[in-house]
Amino acid sequence: MRERCCMLETVAGALDAVAEEAEDLGDARFAANSKCVAGTIRGYADNLGTQDLKSAELLLELGITLVHLSSMRSTAAVAAVMTHTPGACH
Repeated sequence: MRERCCMLETVAGALDAVAEEAEDLGDARFAANSKCVAGTIRGYADNLGTQDLKSAELLLELGITLVHLSSMRSTAAVAAVMTHTPGACH
């Protein structure tokens, strides 16, 4: 049970970091969504029981998906900046 709680807290912490990054990039909606999922995960971890495993799994999947989407957006943004040629017509 402790391992599951640690896993939930790890994902919640990653979502907090993603939310900060989104705020820095000006994406308030993504930041708010990430914070809400992190808070939900933390609240759920406090009362995790053996009958709640499917719900915990779904929350983890959602959190991990948000972290993945954030990393994909960051990678795409870096690639766009790196390949941008000033003065070029598109």
